[in-house]
Amino acid sequence: MTNSTFSNLPKKGVQYYSPLNEANIAVNTNDDPSSDIFITTNDISKRLARCIKNFTIIETSFGTGLNFLLTLKTYQTLKLNDTVLSEKLNKNIQRPQLIFICIEENPLSQKQLKNFLAGRPEFNEFAEQLIQQYPTAEPGLFPQQCELKFLDNHVTLKIIFNEVTQALSKIKTTKHGLVDVWHLDIFSPTKNINAFGPELFNHIARLSKDQASFSAYTLSEHLSKPLIDVGFRLDKQSTMGHNNKILTAKFQQSKTSGKGYQLRTQITQPEKVAIIGGGIASACAAYALTKQGVKVTLYCQESKVAQGASSNDIAALYPLLHQRKDDISEFYQQAFWHAKSLYQELLSSGFSFSHQWCGLLDVSYKGSLYDRQQAFERINAWPKNLIHSIDAEQASKVAGVELEFGGLFMPNAGWLAPGELVEQLFEAARQTNLLDIKTSTTVESIDNLVDGNWHLHTNKGLINEKILIVCGGAETLNINIVNKLPLISVRGQITSMKTNEKIKNLSTVLCHKGYLTPKNNGVHCIGATFDKDDFDTNAREADDSFNLSMLNQCLPGVTQWQSTDISKSKARLRCMTPDHLPMVGAMPDIKAHQVIYPHLAKDKNWPYQQAAPCVDNLYVMTGLGARGLCSAPLLADILAADICGTPYPVDRKMLFNLSANRFVIRDIIKRKV
Repeated sequence: MTNSTFSNLPKKGVQYYSPLNEANIAVNTNDDPSSDIFITTNDISKRLARCIKNFTIIETSFGTGLNFLLTLKTYQTLKLNDTVLSEKLNKNIQRPQLIFICIEENPLSQKQLKNFLAGRPEFNEFAEQLIQQYPTAEPGLFPQQCELKFLDNHVTLKIIFNEVTQALSKIKTTKHGLVDVWHLDIFSPTKNINAFGPELFNHIARLSKDQASFSAYTLSEHLSKPLIDVGFRLDKQSTMGHNNKILTAKFQQSKTSGKGYQLRTQITQPEKVAIIGGGIASACAAYALTKQGVKVTLYCQESKVAQGASSNDIAALYPLLHQRKDDISEFYQQAFWHAKSLYQELLSSGFSFSHQWCGLLDVSYKGSLYDRQQAFERINAWPKNLIHSIDAEQASKVAGVELEFGGLFMPNAGWLAPGELVEQLFEAARQTNLLDIKTSTTVESIDNLVDGNWHLHTNKGLINEKILIVCGGAETLNINIVNKLPLISVRGQITSMKTNEKIKNLSTVLCHKGYLTPKNNGVHCIGATFDKDDFDTNAREADDSFNLSMLNQCLPGVTQWQSTDISKSKARLRCMTPDHLPMVGAMPDIKAHQVIYPHLAKDKNWPYQQAAPCVDNLYVMTGLGARGLCSAPLLADILAADICGTPYPVDRKMLFNLSANRFVIRDIIKRKV
């Protein structure tokens, strides 16, 4: 596989969404292009707002101090919000320090700086403080560096008067890096090639924290390619009110971390890929890839899409959360907001599917669950707009029916019709003219050819594809090569119930040992069974009885349904992993892993720089279990970043937690191979 080059970057990157409780931050910069290029593209406002440790920015030119002053005004707004919040909560809120380091080889004199800032009245408050602390000597006689303080010493401006590479070489860092944001203020690297040598970019990588962001005015390959080489993921963005593109990047694939097996394969963005599947995973993957300009051919074994688990009448959308933040909870809470954002984007674009963002109540119907509810409230690991505790009276009010118990309420959760959603995602992708769906096509096996292409053996003959993505559910277990992954199939049966006077007003999803949804088209859904190694997709009366019995046992008297109220039943297969997290990314070369990383069996921290060996041009997105509606959109954007070379929407740790090769590495460490 070849390295991604800047010329292959898409015009528009993947859009990400993250909810914040912080007050809206509005900084009046008079629509200054520098604000758009630096503050907006690096998401400075939101990142400062949610920062819990010191936040460090390095800019390779101080110039007139404009970017620093813009950042200072942003930080001041946050401080003012902190004061208001402190008074409201009667609690002192301490904001982390902001450290802004500028490197300037050709500084302005104090007089020149003063003359420039005189024409920028919006910065008057801080301009005077800046000028007073700025060196008074002539530029050639400046000290090696100076340190300026602002906002009661909460903000430090350090200006180093030196050549960039030399200055960076003298800055010390920590094990986890130093810099959160970079801004290379260099307009034409082609005119100063020496300044863009490998040493400069090695220092940038050395000093960067995981997820450090980067912005620059230039799109030159003299800048973009070396950034890719040291571990940055690149994108292009338009500036506000201008046709010019700027370069943005995130540091996500450090080549010197000592954990090379966490590095993902980089390829040149292809013109076309093939996807095997027909449910929510493949729909989200097709949507994400076509948005990036990649042609997609989808092979679906059914006569139409959304016939597997995605064909259920109603399904709940909510995150899996534990009392304390752990890897699983962190993934699902981020995936939930990502999914909610995508589905809202689809609705806003004119597509439609049955849904209600009516919230979800996890009912504390027994003592151990009440203790769990109390622990959630006491530990307070999650924001209230994600999950909070309510009592029985509040629960009855939000549910619209009488309940004996309170529980944990997720106000932004809800339900939707999966089949309708999947069809609309495919339709949105099809409208790009980049999606071709081949139905009634069963892929029986795949062969990897010498040239890296794939032969797909199907019921319709031999098909040749360059890049192949396996997005199927349980049918993944039947495809050779991919079936070497530790996937299991779990059968689940859902029962649809006719509504009645007692339950018709249910206005939120109820979770107990199973779940109960509000009505859609006159029916509610209850379920579901959970049977490992059972591949029968025929509905069973015994499973309907189990679903009804489970509901009546956990929530007695809420519905009073009998078997005669059953509208229909459906059994489908879920595809799951041993650690309950899905997997997405390149298919690992398992034997090569065992050859390259054997010393992990003796020392799990043994440093390896070599990137994970993968099967060429084969990707997987599978193991979504019963939570595909929640996880598929985020996984699809990770997959699109893999294939298109754009920044990942998750950090390095989470990226590895979702990789297919994590199980191989764990087996080596545990000496199971």
